[in-house]
Amino acid sequence: MAETLWSARWTGPSMIERGKAQEVSVSIELDGAAASVTSATFTLYQADGATVVDATAAAVAAGTVTGTIASGDTTGKTLGKAWLVRFDVTIAGSVFTFYNDAVLCLARLYCPIAQTDLVARHSDVAALVSASKGNLQDYISSAWAELLGRLYADSVPFWQIRTPSALREWMFARSFALIFRDYSTLLDPGDRYMEHADRYDAQTDKAYDQIRSRIDIGEDNKLEAEAKPIAPIIMLTSGPRRYR
Repeated sequence: MAETLWSARWTGPSMIERGKAQEVSVSIELDGAAASVTSATFTLYQADGATVVDATAAAVAAGTVTGTIASGDTTGKTLGKAWLVRFDVTIAGSVFTFYNDAVLCLARLYCPIAQTDLVARHSDVAALVSASKGNLQDYISSAWAELLGRLYADSVPFWQIRTPSALREWMFARSFALIFRDYSTLLDPGDRYMEHADRYDAQTDKAYDQIRSRIDIGEDNKLEAEAKPIAPIIMLTSGPRRYR
């Protein structure tokens, strides 16, 4: 097999909703171009390593491969993390295997802000969009993927959050930081966009530490957990969950 360093563009743990038909996708590229995928299979493992979907054919569209999960595949399965998705992808005659963490959950978490909110919040963003007819979704998507990755790394069960609006201030701060940092590269050093970016970068960690949310620990639509800072939440690998 060729030792090619492909980029598998996961945006965080794969969110799988129990008892629903759904798809899991990953885009694969190298040197800024989509991989020429000839075939692929998709496998889904539950937390104990047992196979739930076993090497079924995956759909291929340029460099994006998509696996299908039927509603019955996850019906009755135990909710939780430590699931895995796997794609075996054939590129130029060689088979490459791509894994990603997955979570079986009651419901996935969605981003609580959109471009309309950013434009309404900041006049400079409104001016930038008006002048360049730009679309800010890429910045929002990048910030969202970064937030979910950080929560997952901190062992926060973000899929159990039932107050997504609690994430708005972090999303505002990080999205603005990304937008202004990008636009500042087009102008002279010290411009006001760079100042905006620095200010919002400084606000990001503060906003993270101040997140409060109601959490459905058992994923049974009961909000057992009190609203507490997100950052200190600890998920133990075994034994009872402990919150402080």
